[in-house]
Amino acid sequence: MKRLLLMMMVMAATIAAHAYDYPYLTLQTTDGTETTVAVDELVLTVSDGQLVITNGDGTISLILSDLSKMYFASTSSGISTVMSTPTASGSVEVYTTGGILVGRYDSVATAKSQLRSGVYVMKTNDRTLKTVVK
Repeated sequence: MKRLLLMMMVMAATIAAHAYDYPYLTLQTTDGTETTVAVDELVLTVSDGQLVITNGDGTISLILSDLSKMYFASTSSGISTVMSTPTASGSVEVYTTGGILVGRYDSVATAKSQLRSGVYVMKTNDRTLKTVVK
């Protein structure tokens, strides 16, 4: 019994040690959408069928039945090209720099008018933009 308990403690410590190697947690839904959050100050809770994720950048909720997998990653997903000038038109998804989805808007201008001051990543159909809202 002591040997089994010791083995389980060693395995848990090994898993915990490897998690520190990865600065992001990526969650993938059944439709293929990926959400990446920074693991700094990360708190995961389950409430009313939803996974509530809180870190230093804010809080997001995902429906548990929509999740297909969750894994630690060394890079954030969703940002392939970063541009400094938000000139894109059309619908836009806005993320914090930690990868938390803030909201979906009809245009970059609408998003900028409704966001609080800060640095954001805006993803449109054809590009990804980094912008500062003052």
